[in-house]
Amino acid sequence: MGRDGLLIMLSQIMSWLPVAFSLFTIIFAIVMVRRERAARQALEMKFSAIEVVLKNARQQQESFSKQFNELRAGTMGMSQKMADMAQQLEDLSDRQGEMAMQDPEGKLYSRASKMVELGADVNELMQECDLPKAEAELLLRLQQKMTPSRRR
Repeated sequence: MGRDGLLIMLSQIMSWLPVAFSLFTIIFAIVMVRRERAARQALEMKFSAIEVVLKNARQQQESFSKQFNELRAGTMGMSQKMADMAQQLEDLSDRQGEMAMQDPEGKLYSRASKMVELGADVNELMQECDLPKAEAELLLRLQQKMTPSRRR
């Protein structure tokens, strides 16, 4: 092949170059459009999943909020009941003290009870309060059982 043949072949190639470049550009554009569609679909799926998670989180938050309000109301009610019971206990304790002071035998037991609180033993109770041994032991046991519950 000579120089003229080479020039002819080169001129034919040059005439097809715009067509080849156009085909390459079209194929490249099609590939890019498909990639963009796939990426958009993946994003849409992720957004859908996020929406579901967000919806579940909102429902859970509403549920927790309701439970919290119920617990708060219950706690407030229990606090009021405990305050009422504390007041009743205090009233009963006052009445018991008044009754012990009015009853002559109650004074004796009241004195024995105070002695137990101060650490007296069975023998001291028997001597100082003229109590039988069984009553002194019973009073000591009762007072010991009541003392821890008052400290709470």
